[in-house]
Formats: sequence, C-alpha cells, structure tokens
Amino acid sequence: MKSIAGHMSPGCVKVVRPSGTGLETRLVLMVALLTVLICGGSILLRNTSSAIRETPDWQIDAFKDLRTEELATFNGLYTAAPEIELFHEDVGSRWPTVDELESDFIPPFVQDVAWEQNGSIEWTHSIISTSSKHIALYVGHPRQGAQSGSFLLVMLHDHVKKEGNAGATTHAPYEIWLHASPAADIPSMVTDQVLINKGWREVVARRGEDEMKRTKGEDYLQ
Repeated sequence: MKSIAGHMSPGCVKVVRPSGTGLETRLVLMVALLTVLICGGSILLRNTSSAIRETPDWQIDAFKDLRTEELATFNGLYTAAPEIELFHEDVGSRWPTVDELESDFIPPFVQDVAWEQNGSIEWTHSIISTSSKHIALYVGHPRQGAQSGSFLLVMLHDHVKKEGNAGATTHAPYEIWLHASPAADIPSMVTDQVLINKGWREVVARRGEDEMKRTKGEDYLQ
C-alpha cells in the first residue's frame, strides 16, 4: 500500500502586503500635532501677560490698610454719603449740617457709644461753590488721635469733575479721604493733586470684580 503522504505537495506560504505605505498613520499624527499646537496657541493668546497692578500711592485700600476704628468710620461715611446726596437733591440743593445728620442718627456723625470707641471724631461742614462746582466738605478730627487719622468726605454731586484729578474723568458723587494726622488742616481747595500734596489719601473699597481687574487686567473677563 502506497503512502498518500508521499504524493502530497509541500504547503505554500503567501505574504500579503498592506495596500498602503503608512501614509494614513502619518496623517493622523500630523492632525493630532496640529490640534495640540492650535489649542496651546489659543490658551497663550487668551492669558494676559500684564503684571499685578498695585494700589497707587495716593490711595488706601479700606479693607487692608485701615485700623479697626478707621474702618468703622469709613463704613459709616460710605453709607451716609448716599443719604447726604438725597438730602441735597430733595431740600433745595442744600447740604445738611453736621447737627442735622446727628439729629437723624446717621453714623458716624451721631455721638453714641460706637462714636466714642472710634476716636470721638468731631465733624465740621463747609461748602465750596462756584459756577461749575457745588462741593460739600465734611471734615472729621478725632479727639483720640491714637485711634484714627483725620477724615474728609467730599460730596461732589453731579457737576463738573474736580480739576486736576489723578484718576478717571468720571467720578462717583462722593469721595472719602484720610490723613494720617489727627489734626490735619481743612483744605481750602479740593482737587486730587492738592489733597495729595497736603498728605491726604483717598480711601477706596474695591468689589470682587474691581480686585480681579486690578490683579489680572481690565480684559480678564473677555
């Protein structure tokens, strides 16, 4: 009996090459690299490179630079200013006197326990009025100088901005200034530069958005 195996032909191995030459792989890698470059460039362009903007020397940060007693007085002036402005608008463009503010129990003019704790500040009231200005000044000198400096509330109303200002051309209807001396002279002229030269510094209370703009730049939200 003959062996069947002897009549079998040896097996064939056929190599099937891929139809492509690796072009698809290179294209995918190039697209991925391009995507990474575009995304990275977009991130860099959106990030601002401006340095942190510090508070100007002629300003004081209410929540960082004031003593506890000074901050209490500032908060009182900050809330009293809108009421003083309303009084001015409602009562024949007349600014209220210190006695009127005290009789209406408006801090920091009312002489209560908090007033004593914050330096027993004595307030005076004066008016600067010209054809283009109608400014009221409320100046406070503490009896207890170790607790507070002198305060100045400037009511600007809605007239022409003070000349010589060190800030923007627009303004709030009032400004609050502080002098390190408890016996600072009452200013006879009210411009930013005059006050700065006399040693006064404007007290500012920044909101969260203001602080973000200061540290990250004006266009941080864009």
